[in-house]
Parts: sequence; C-alpha cells; structure tokens
Amino acid sequence: MAFVAFCQASGYTYLPATTETVACYLGFIFERGTVAPGTLQSYLTPVNAVHALMQMERPAIGPLLIALRHSYARAYVNLTGGLRCKRLPLPAAVLLRFAHLGLTTADAGLRRRLAGLVMTGLTFSRPGGGANLRRKDVTLTGDNIKVQIIDNKHGARTDRERILIDVPRRGDGKHDAPFRLVHMHMSAVGMATADGDQPCFSPVGDLRALPTEVATVWMREALYMLDVHPPDGGVYAGHSLRAGAVTGYRAIGGELDVCAQLMGMKDKSTDVVSAAYVDALAVANDAARELYDRFLRAQR
Repeated sequence: MAFVAFCQASGYTYLPATTETVACYLGFIFERGTVAPGTLQSYLTPVNAVHALMQMERPAIGPLLIALRHSYARAYVNLTGGLRCKRLPLPAAVLLRFAHLGLTTADAGLRRRLAGLVMTGLTFSRPGGGANLRRKDVTLTGDNIKVQIIDNKHGARTDRERILIDVPRRGDGKHDAPFRLVHMHMSAVGMATADGDQPCFSPVGDLRALPTEVATVWMREALYMLDVHPPDGGVYAGHSLRAGAVTGYRAIGGELDVCAQLMGMKDKSTDVVSAAYVDALAVANDAARELYDRFLRAQR
C-alpha cells in the first residue's frame, strides 16, 4: 500500500513496476531518514510478492538493486555520522507519564492515541498488533481487560495462533493509571459503536487498518509534549514499547519464559527475549511495578 501510494503521488506505474521505479522508491524511503539498511528488505519483499502473484517479473531484484542497496547503506552511515542510533526500550516511567497525560488531557484524540501506546505496552505487543486491535478483540470486566492479539509482523498479519492476554487491575487499592486509561477508553469505544471490526484506536467509523509506523508517530508526539529525550546515541521508536515492557517486567523479577509467552515468541525462545529485548542494566522502580507487577500476581 505504501508503494502504491508513492507511485500514485509521483506519477509512476506500480503494476507492473520497473526497477527504476523501485529505485526512486528507495530514494523516497531514504529521505524519510527512519529506515535503517537492515530493515530495507521488508519494504521490497511485498512489491516482489505481488508481482510474482500476478506472474510478472519481480522489479526489486537484480544487480541494479544490489548496487542501490549498498549505496543506501553508505549514504545512511554518512547521514548518521558513522553509527546509527540504537533503538532503546521505552522506560517504564515514561510510559506511565503517557498514562497520566491520557487521563488528564481534554483532547479526545490525544487520549485515544495515548491509550493505544499504553495498551501496546501492557500487552507486550508489536506496534502493528497493538495499534490494530479491534473492538471484538477486547473484552472488559470490572477488574480485567482480556485481549486477543493477532500476530502482526512487518505490518502484516501472520497465520500464527492468537495471543491471549489477561490484563488484571492491580489489587489492594494500588495506583493503576495504565489500567484506568485503557479501561476508560475501551468502555467509550464500546458505548460509541457495536461494530466489532472497529479499530480500538482509530476514530469511530474509520475501519482502515493503521500502518505499523503509527506507533512511532504517536510516541514522538507524546515525547515532544512531555519534553522527554532519549540518551545520546539512542532513539525511541514503536518497537521500544515491546522492549520496554519486557525490560520493566524482567527488572521487577519476572521470569524470561513468562516474557516469551506474553510476547507470543515462536517456541517461547527465552534466548531471543534476553538478547534482543531485555536491558540487563535496568533497575526496578515504582513505575515498572505499577505497569507490570499485575502479571507477577497472576503467576501466583
């Protein structure tokens, strides 16, 4: 869809597309400045796949594309000063501030977007899976939010089983701003529409799927409003929510195998969770406890 939109805006033919058109698309992606060379293939594979499905020659392969990708990598390195910024887990304290902002703002649109970020963090989701939850995927009770996460990778649904997560309210009258924000927003969605296909974090009546990048856009809006900046050499992006959730849960004593289950990792691989998501230097704090000690109680 992104490739088609680019071609329509630029006056190019998208089916069949030429290698030269794909080269221009790479230039467009480069100008955005947000796509690292290592993730470039996920933007090209769908273009090839559709052409192969239509029995057309795939345009995003061959010597020219190989040379362009090498050039893209060199230009990206020059642009970022030699080393690209490291994507960091979003600190639990920042996600908790998102929840408090969502509860106090009078802007309904901002509250909806912040609820989407908090829900994604509470459910250990990939950005696409959290952003595209539908009304029928979420069930509310007084003290629980039951969520069915459809596995969503590289902006597309996969055929894996749904991930079922029960998000309980913290007990004993403890502060629980994240639960309150998400529960309040989902209650409002339920009262506004009976359509089960209504995306939870889109305006009511808009049934279009949201792109994966929307989580990054929402996050940068919230970070700007709260004047939060990543450490030097780091960057916060949509996947920072998932890494932040795992890091926060692990810091307060959560087990790696539970992290893998909550994340829906294939074969529940704790090695991948530990190596790719957990910041081993993170320390436990009150924000992490408010967000994630609910799952420690659920274990017991």
